[in-house]
Amino acid sequence: MWTNILYSSTALIIIIILIAVVVYVVNIKNLKKQKEHFKNIHQNIKVGTKVEVLNGIYGKIASVNEDTVDLKVKSGVIIEVSRYAVTKIIK
Repeated sequence: MWTNILYSSTALIIIIILIAVVVYVVNIKNLKKQKEHFKNIHQNIKVGTKVEVLNGIYGKIASVNEDTVDLKVKSGVIIEVSRYAVTKIIK
């Protein structure tokens, strides 16, 4: 009786470990793609580029600083945001 419980517990632990390994491998691939995507975005930020920021604000880059960008929104207001908040370059 105890051997059946031991075998079923061992099989369950092995299945859980295999699932964890598969999930880890899939997430690593997605993280690499995402890291490359944002690296390209942050290298291609230039004055005059239309962008979207994390919280859904759209605007045009007015100036680029080391860690921030000045973003001119539709109303003409210029706001300062982190350059790492830029999520998409609008073509």
